[in-house]
Amino acid sequence: MSNNNSNHYTSNDIPQFVVIRDQVHSTYKHPIVHYVFEDEPFPEVPKDNLIMVDLDHNVQIGEVESYSPHFQVTNCRLDHNSTVYDQFDGDHDGTGLMTIEGVSAPRANEAIESLQPVRNLDNLKETIINFKLRNEMVKSVFSPPAPLASSSSTKQSINYQ
Repeated sequence: MSNNNSNHYTSNDIPQFVVIRDQVHSTYKHPIVHYVFEDEPFPEVPKDNLIMVDLDHNVQIGEVESYSPHFQVTNCRLDHNSTVYDQFDGDHDGTGLMTIEGVSAPRANEAIESLQPVRNLDNLKETIINFKLRNEMVKSVFSPPAPLASSSSTKQSINYQ
Protein backbone atom coordinates (compact mmCIF):
# COMPACT_ATOMS: atom_id res chain seq x y z
CA MET A 1 0.00 0.00 0.00
CA SER A 2 1.33 3.46 -0.78
CA ASN A 3 2.23 5.84 2.02
CA ASN A 4 -0.62 8.25 1.32
CA ASN A 5 -3.14 5.40 1.75
CA SER A 6 -1.52 3.72 4.75
CA ASN A 7 -4.03 5.25 7.15
CA HIS A 8 -6.92 3.36 5.49
CA TYR A 9 -6.06 0.06 7.13
CA THR A 10 -5.64 -0.85 10.77
CA SER A 11 -4.81 -4.26 12.17
CA ASN A 12 -8.44 -4.57 13.29
CA ASP A 13 -9.77 -4.02 9.76
CA ILE A 14 -7.95 -6.77 7.89
CA PRO A 15 -9.20 -10.29 8.66
CA GLN A 16 -6.71 -12.16 10.80
CA PHE A 17 -8.42 -15.56 10.64
CA VAL A 18 -9.22 -17.32 7.36
CA VAL A 19 -11.04 -20.59 6.96
CA ILE A 20 -11.84 -22.47 3.75
CA ARG A 21 -14.99 -24.62 3.66
CA ASP A 22 -15.24 -27.35 1.04
CA GLN A 23 -18.95 -27.75 0.34
CA VAL A 24 -18.50 -31.06 -1.47
CA HIS A 25 -16.68 -32.86 1.35
CA SER A 26 -18.01 -30.72 4.26
CA THR A 27 -14.47 -30.06 5.48
CA TYR A 28 -12.65 -26.97 6.74
CA LYS A 29 -9.04 -25.92 6.16
CA HIS A 30 -6.93 -23.22 7.76
CA PRO A 31 -4.72 -21.89 4.95
CA ILE A 32 -1.43 -20.04 4.90
CA VAL A 33 -2.24 -16.36 4.30
CA HIS A 34 -0.02 -13.73 2.62
CA TYR A 35 -1.04 -10.05 2.71
CA VAL A 36 0.11 -8.00 -0.27
CA PHE A 37 -0.54 -4.26 -0.37
CA GLU A 38 -1.01 -2.47 -3.68
CA ASP A 39 2.58 -1.30 -4.27
CA GLU A 40 4.33 -4.42 -2.93
CA PRO A 41 5.68 -7.23 -5.11
CA PHE A 42 3.67 -10.43 -5.11
CA PRO A 43 5.29 -13.37 -3.28
CA GLU A 44 6.26 -16.52 -5.14
CA VAL A 45 3.40 -18.87 -4.30
CA PRO A 46 2.49 -22.00 -6.30
CA LYS A 47 -0.51 -20.93 -8.39
CA ASP A 48 -2.22 -24.32 -8.29
CA ASN A 49 -2.98 -23.78 -4.57
CA LEU A 50 -3.74 -20.05 -4.76
CA ILE A 51 -6.92 -18.14 -3.93
CA MET A 52 -6.74 -14.35 -4.31
CA VAL A 53 -9.09 -12.10 -2.36
CA ASP A 54 -9.09 -8.41 -3.19
CA LEU A 55 -10.12 -6.06 -0.37
CA ASP A 56 -10.98 -2.45 -1.24
CA HIS A 57 -10.02 0.59 0.86
CA ASN A 58 -13.14 0.07 3.01
CA VAL A 59 -12.05 -3.53 3.70
CA GLN A 60 -14.94 -4.92 1.68
CA ILE A 61 -14.45 -8.02 -0.44
CA GLY A 62 -13.97 -7.28 -4.10
CA GLU A 63 -12.80 -9.86 -6.57
CA VAL A 64 -12.14 -13.44 -5.44
CA GLU A 65 -10.19 -15.76 -7.74
CA SER A 66 -9.10 -19.36 -7.34
CA TYR A 67 -6.17 -20.44 -9.48
CA SER A 68 -6.53 -24.03 -8.34
CA PRO A 69 -7.89 -26.53 -10.87
CA HIS A 70 -9.10 -28.57 -7.88
CA PHE A 71 -11.07 -25.92 -5.93
CA GLN A 72 -13.38 -23.13 -7.07
CA VAL A 73 -14.81 -20.41 -4.82
CA THR A 74 -18.59 -20.06 -4.52
CA ASN A 75 -18.75 -17.50 -1.70
CA CYS A 76 -16.46 -15.33 0.40
CA ARG A 77 -17.57 -13.33 3.42
CA LEU A 78 -16.20 -11.35 6.36
CA ASP A 79 -17.54 -11.73 9.88
CA HIS A 80 -16.24 -9.40 12.58
CA ASN A 81 -18.54 -10.90 15.24
CA SER A 82 -17.77 -14.57 14.74
CA THR A 83 -18.25 -17.17 17.46
CA VAL A 84 -14.69 -18.34 16.72
CA TYR A 85 -13.58 -15.83 19.36
CA ASP A 86 -15.56 -17.63 22.08
CA GLN A 87 -12.87 -20.34 22.04
CA PHE A 88 -10.17 -17.94 23.27
CA ASP A 89 -9.69 -16.28 26.62
CA GLY A 90 -9.62 -12.51 26.75
CA ASP A 91 -11.39 -9.73 24.95
CA HIS A 92 -12.22 -9.73 21.26
CA ASP A 93 -10.10 -7.09 19.52
CA GLY A 94 -12.36 -6.68 16.47
CA THR A 95 -10.22 -8.66 14.01
CA GLY A 96 -12.33 -10.41 11.46
CA LEU A 97 -12.89 -13.93 10.26
CA MET A 98 -12.91 -14.53 6.51
CA THR A 99 -14.78 -17.61 5.35
CA ILE A 100 -14.17 -18.84 1.83
CA GLU A 101 -16.63 -21.44 0.59
CA GLY A 102 -16.15 -23.49 -2.51
CA VAL A 103 -16.37 -26.78 -4.29
CA SER A 104 -13.53 -29.21 -4.80
CA ALA A 105 -13.06 -31.72 -7.54
CA PRO A 106 -14.18 -35.19 -6.48
CA ARG A 107 -11.48 -37.65 -5.59
CA ALA A 108 -10.73 -40.27 -8.25
CA ASN A 109 -12.71 -43.19 -6.83
CA GLU A 110 -15.33 -41.05 -5.07
CA ALA A 111 -17.45 -40.34 -8.16
CA ILE A 112 -17.73 -44.03 -9.04
CA GLU A 113 -18.48 -45.11 -5.46
CA SER A 114 -21.24 -42.50 -5.11
CA LEU A 115 -23.23 -43.97 -8.00
CA GLN A 116 -25.95 -46.07 -6.44
CA PRO A 117 -28.95 -47.62 -8.19
CA VAL A 118 -32.34 -46.05 -7.49
CA ARG A 119 -34.15 -48.70 -5.42
CA ASN A 120 -37.27 -46.86 -4.20
CA LEU A 121 -39.09 -43.54 -4.22
CA ASP A 122 -37.18 -42.15 -1.21
CA ASN A 123 -33.89 -42.96 -2.89
CA LEU A 124 -35.08 -41.22 -6.06
CA LYS A 125 -36.09 -38.10 -4.07
CA GLU A 126 -32.69 -38.02 -2.36
CA THR A 127 -30.94 -38.34 -5.72
CA ILE A 128 -32.96 -35.43 -7.14
CA ILE A 129 -32.26 -33.23 -4.09
CA ASN A 130 -28.52 -33.98 -4.31
CA PHE A 131 -28.56 -33.19 -8.02
CA LYS A 132 -30.25 -29.83 -7.37
CA LEU A 133 -27.73 -28.96 -4.62
CA ARG A 134 -24.76 -29.82 -6.86
CA ASN A 135 -26.35 -27.88 -9.73
CA GLU A 136 -26.64 -24.76 -7.52
CA MET A 137 -22.99 -25.11 -6.48
CA VAL A 138 -21.92 -25.31 -10.13
CA LYS A 139 -24.01 -22.24 -11.00
CA SER A 140 -22.36 -20.25 -8.21
CA VAL A 141 -18.89 -21.21 -9.48
CA PHE A 142 -19.64 -19.87 -12.95
CA SER A 143 -21.56 -16.73 -11.92
CA PRO A 144 -19.77 -13.48 -12.86
CA PRO A 145 -17.86 -11.73 -10.04
CA ALA A 146 -19.04 -8.38 -8.72
CA PRO A 147 -16.99 -5.36 -9.92
CA LEU A 148 -14.62 -3.63 -7.50
CA ALA A 149 -15.78 -0.34 -6.01
CA SER A 150 -12.34 1.26 -5.71
CA SER A 151 -8.87 1.11 -7.19
CA SER A 152 -7.11 1.23 -3.80
CA SER A 153 -6.86 -2.30 -2.48
CA THR A 154 -5.11 -5.00 -0.54
CA LYS A 155 -4.80 -8.50 -1.93
CA GLN A 156 -4.78 -11.59 0.22
CA SER A 157 -3.23 -14.63 -1.33
CA ILE A 158 -4.36 -17.77 0.33
CA ASN A 159 -2.38 -20.96 -0.12
CA TYR A 160 -5.02 -23.70 -0.33
CA GLN A 161 -3.60 -27.14 0.35
